[in-house]
Amino acid sequence: MGTVASSHKSAKTASHLVSMLRDFESATLVTRSRSGSLHARPMSIAQVDHNATLWFITSVASAKVDEVPEDARAMVTLQSASRFVSLNGNAELVFDPERIRALWRDAFAIWFNGAWDPDIVVVRFQAFDAEYWDNSGMQGFKQALRAARAYVTGHKLEGKAEFVSDANAHAKIRLWDPPQALEPAVGRTG
Repeated sequence: MGTVASSHKSAKTASHLVSMLRDFESATLVTRSRSGSLHARPMSIAQVDHNATLWFITSVASAKVDEVPEDARAMVTLQSASRFVSLNGNAELVFDPERIRALWRDAFAIWFNGAWDPDIVVVRFQAFDAEYWDNSGMQGFKQALRAARAYVTGHKLEGKAEFVSDANAHAKIRLWDPPQALEPAVGRTG
């Protein structure tokens, strides 16, 4: 699949993705430890940019601050009762007091002593691809009714769910191509 700007459908799909992301207050950020194991933790979302970049505020003492410089590859997952999103991308630590002040919300005061707290660092997550399932709205409701009918009657759903034909219900999109330097070194030769 091409870049988001390559077609109207892709731009509409990316716009729907960003709209969905902005409905979430938290996400699970997955990074890799030095040994290669995955480490997932819930994070409050500080901001979602128009290009599906997510911003998080965290402590400089957190494990992710050690993991991100070692391996920028990361994943973010988000889930509600009717919406599911999976993002692959790269994480970066941003030590910028102005950015921290711009992202600051009073809700962060339970973890920090204000936007000036020296323990704060920002994590910028830039998604390069995404997949989502949006079962909200009428199409999701229709699919829930079909599933309930199949359950009650003891039958399986026939064929693919109709809601998949709705452009906003399910999509896989490529947002940008990551530079070669950010791809994993494992398996590369030369």
